[in-house]
Amino acid sequence: MTDMKGIKGVFFDLHGTLLLSPDLAAAWEAWHEAFHKCMTDCGLAMSKEEFAQHTERLFDGPEPEIEHAGMSLFERRVKDLCGRLGLEVDREYILWMVEHIIEVWYENMYLDPETHDVLNELGSRFRLAMITNWDHASKIPELLSDLEIDHYFEEVVISDEVGVAKPDPRIFHIALEKTGLQPSEVAYVGDSVEDIQGSRAAGVHTILIRREQQWETWGNNSDLDSILRVYESREGAGVTVIKSLHELLSLF
Repeated sequence: MTDMKGIKGVFFDLHGTLLLSPDLAAAWEAWHEAFHKCMTDCGLAMSKEEFAQHTERLFDGPEPEIEHAGMSLFERRVKDLCGRLGLEVDREYILWMVEHIIEVWYENMYLDPETHDVLNELGSRFRLAMITNWDHASKIPELLSDLEIDHYFEEVVISDEVGVAKPDPRIFHIALEKTGLQPSEVAYVGDSVEDIQGSRAAGVHTILIRREQQWETWGNNSDLDSILRVYESREGAGVTVIKSLHELLSLF
């Protein structure tokens, strides 16, 4: 276990760490079905299966070279996809469509029941912040407010707003700069390969949450196991693994 002495701040990931899904595959299927319906309403003439070939790598492909003030990365990705599919869709409909399909994706997600107790306890002793990869920044403040956890976080760093995403350590540097903390003074809690790689590259203490009930449906097990083995083999670069949020309270 990594020594947590000297920690002054605890930073959190959001999706898969605090916010959970009972069935992530079903959430993505519902998202895709809603997205396909919206696109067919705009004149798309292809099956859901054909459409899936165009959306499979929508979020990790190159950023579209579309300049439009006020558009989130997700909105630009959707606008770019419409263009590549030969659809003329006005900006207002794109904005509505993005909000709609995000709501569908979130529909059955829930906050880990331990979240409030853990954040309340940690917040009394440490400075809390959030670092999240999300291509539609305006959704995050709204979501945190709805979940009633926004008041716990001193800073919320969203990839869409800052133009860099995990595992790039620069997104961690931004959070460190905003809080005025040093890497050695921060522990980061996440659930993915990107969380591990980014936080380790930034020099902060890394805590991976591996819930048994979640492990088969969220994340890539083989990739995470491989990354853990790599860091376990490096002196002084370990990753602390927990199985529940409540375990955080015994680490500090």
